[in-house]
Parts: sequence; structure tokens; C-alpha cells
Amino acid sequence: MSLQEDTPFPRAAERYFALLHHELAAGESIEVRYRPASPDGRMRRAFLADGRGAARWAVRLGTENDVYSGVAARHEEDGTKKGVCRVPALWADLDAKEGHTRASRLAQLGELPCRPSMAVWTGGGWHAYWLLEEPAGSPEDMDRAELAMRRMAAGLGSDPVHDRSRILRVPGTHNHKYGEPRPVTLEVFEPERRYALARLQEMAESLPVADADEGAGAGGVAREVLGEPIREHRRNVSLTSVAGSLRDRGLDEGTIGAVLLAVNRVRCVPPLGEAEVHRIAESIGRYPPGGPKYRRSPARRIYADKKEN
Repeated sequence: MSLQEDTPFPRAAERYFALLHHELAAGESIEVRYRPASPDGRMRRAFLADGRGAARWAVRLGTENDVYSGVAARHEEDGTKKGVCRVPALWADLDAKEGHTRASRLAQLGELPCRPSMAVWTGGGWHAYWLLEEPAGSPEDMDRAELAMRRMAAGLGSDPVHDRSRILRVPGTHNHKYGEPRPVTLEVFEPERRYALARLQEMAESLPVADADEGAGAGGVAREVLGEPIREHRRNVSLTSVAGSLRDRGLDEGTIGAVLLAVNRVRCVPPLGEAEVHRIAESIGRYPPGGPKYRRSPARRIYADKKEN
């Protein structure tokens, strides 16, 4: 598609890309993916070298397509995890469904100790972003960012979108998933809100397991995890909740992995691959054992590297 230099586009898209991709080095690009609104529409992609061009492209496409962009910059035209240059922010995807509304989700974000730097209303939920003081650039720091987002999703009861190569909707476009196109709007824009990765990790770790107070079974795990099928879109979040609860009690990675494999086999429809289950156990196993919920509990915690007296 050819775009003219004078093509108008909403300020929201330009702000969005400028905030996430304000300094692209040589050989780096912004990935934009788009899919026609028709049911058989195939996802296509483009890689652009600057935020202004990405904004113009995305908004023009958004009239007839669902448009997404990689939160993290890419090396050349590599849209895989390996191609991610650095992670500029942490993010979360909070749907307004299953008892949640647009207002209740926004209130949930407002109650966090670290409020989002940016929030996009997608027409069906919120995409929230927490800008980092320094982008996570090393493999170790990008792993830490993914781990924090995985834990955050479990605590907020949001979708599992923790992978560093994640694409999310672009403000200034439209959401065509619901029939009548819904505008995707930039509702919160506070670029001065920037956080150390360690601070966001602490916030994520402090979040209670989602649904821990209502309908929870043993250890704050939601009742549906223990007694009902776990459908495809909830598998990662549910297994992460189970793993977090077990880690809070002090269980080691190996024990957590064994429990997750059993839950996955019995409850997940269809089951996750074993490699993904082990990755969840490994990620949660990096947290210190014994969460705040159990530090004053009479329950005895188990530590893999500590001998019993």
C-alpha cells in the first residue's frame, strides 16, 4: 500500500510509537502486523525504520484491518523472540469480561503502587504499559521482564502476554473483532512515569493470586483450576497461579514442575506442551520461596536446600 506524505493520522499513534521507539539504532525496526477484518484474513507484516512512518502506516491500515505492533524493537526484520533488541516497558492485557468492566479494570490499574505510564483502550479491554527507567537490554534482564509480566498476569487475572516479542494493538486504529469497528484509543499518557525493573518485579510479586479471595481453593488457587477444565486461553495464567501459590509455600522448582505437569494433564484442554510447563516452573522458581501471605502462617514451608531438623 502506498502512503502519501500528507496522510493525516491521529496524534495518539505518533505518541505511542515515539514513547516506545524514540531511538532506533541502525539495523533496528518497528514491526507492524495487520489482518483484514474478513474471517479468513491472513496476518501480514511490515518493518519500518521510524515511529512517524509506523504511525502513518498503522492508522491508514486500521480503517479496514486489525493492526498490531511489536512493543519491542526488532533486529532487521526478525519478528521472533531472538530478534528483540530490548524491552522498553512491561505490559499487561486486561479484558473487560468475565465480571470485569472497562471501569473496574481501570480502577484495578489505578490501585497499583506503580500506575501505568500508558493505557490503551482496545474496544474490549485495556493494554497497560509501565515504562522502564532503562530498557531491559541484556538476555538476563529481558528474562526478568518476562518473568515479572507473567507474575503480573497471574495477579491481575489478565491474559498471558509476557513474551518479549508480543504484538499489541496500536492506538488510532480500529478493532474489527466485534463486527462494528471500535476505535482503539490512547486514554492514559504519562511519559514521566518510569520505573526501575526491580521495582516492577517487587510489585508483581506482591500481587495476590487472581481470585484468591473469591472462589479460591487450597492456597489461594482459583476453584476452577482445581475442579474444572482449564480452557486454552487460560492455561498459562492458571498454571502460573498454581506455581506462584506453591512457591509462596516454599516448594522448589522440581516439585512445582511435577505438580504443574499433573494439573496440566488432568485439567488443561488441550494440555500445554511439557516444555512450556517446565518453563513456567523454572520462571516461578526464580522467586524467593515463602511469599508474604505465608510468612506469618503456621504452615511449615519446604526448602529444597535446607535440611529438616
